[in-house]
Amino acid sequence: MKRTAEQQAFEQLTRQFGKGGITSADLETLGQSAKAGDSAAMQEVAAAIAHIAFVNPGASMAVLDGLARGWLGEAAAIPATPAAQALMLSRLDEADRPGTAFWDAFWAFLSSREENMSGEEVTERIAAFASSLPASFTARAEEAAIAHPGTANAATRPIPEKITLETLGQQPEGSLGHDIYRLIVDNDFHLEVLDRDDATINAMPPALRYLNVRILQMHDVWHMMAGYRTTMLQEVGISAFSLAQFDHNYSAMLIATAAASPLFNVPEAFPVVMQVIMEAWQHGRTTPFFMEIEWENEWHRSIADIRAHHGIKAFESIYPADLFEQLRDAA
Repeated sequence: MKRTAEQQAFEQLTRQFGKGGITSADLETLGQSAKAGDSAAMQEVAAAIAHIAFVNPGASMAVLDGLARGWLGEAAAIPATPAAQALMLSRLDEADRPGTAFWDAFWAFLSSREENMSGEEVTERIAAFASSLPASFTARAEEAAIAHPGTANAATRPIPEKITLETLGQQPEGSLGHDIYRLIVDNDFHLEVLDRDDATINAMPPALRYLNVRILQMHDVWHMMAGYRTTMLQEVGISAFSLAQFDHNYSAMLIATAAASPLFNVPEAFPVVMQVIMEAWQHGRTTPFFMEIEWENEWHRSIADIRAHHGIKAFESIYPADLFEQLRDAA
């Protein structure tokens, strides 16, 4: 696939991110510059996110903590980056870089009309990026998942039992379980976003397999609990939230494509997408870890009660959740 000069430059930025050393202060400055409208900084921010998605997953917390502090400025309230994650900034040169097959798939996806794809098709195409990454990438993603403080010992946890519509439908009206039941039945949704028995998921190492099964199982639950709507912007938001909470690599891949896409398609949308990514990243970093909550014990309680009990706040953004849908309908 022939590349434009702009695409080649972005690939180079992604490959070389962090070479020669980069600090949290450097990332904060980069975030500030991109927020101020510096076009070169915008490209570097998108490339930094692509790097943690497709090269160095273990650096996601250190990189996005720094970028978010710079982007959000005085509104930033992100906890200190844990030492194990901060150390990853000094290891950025160690990983293998993706090759031509990956970039072919990446640019093909960005050039397609994503708004005409179903949510499942978007999920499947982004998840398929992993098959084009270097063989060493899976081990790095597993290492990152084990080290992340929010994954609740995922490598040693048994795969959770499937949830049934019967169980959810038996919960009292106004409860989380009943709300999820109505969401699934009324919208003809699937109980799990993708098939947990898919060969790709079964082939994953233990931590990644557990995390992917649990996240696929709880995606709609966490949408409700964390206060994210199923709009274009807030699907990106919940992915940034999930990345902060569990170092979920698929979520990194989604926000990487979401950050790069406007730069090459609708540049004026970049600040909006990035604002939501940074707000949702901060939300994920300041919310109690969802992976540690036994959600099957919460079905009978209302969302408000569960939030109050666990100290969960709903997501808030400076932008309307359905901003892109409003703009599309007005065009």
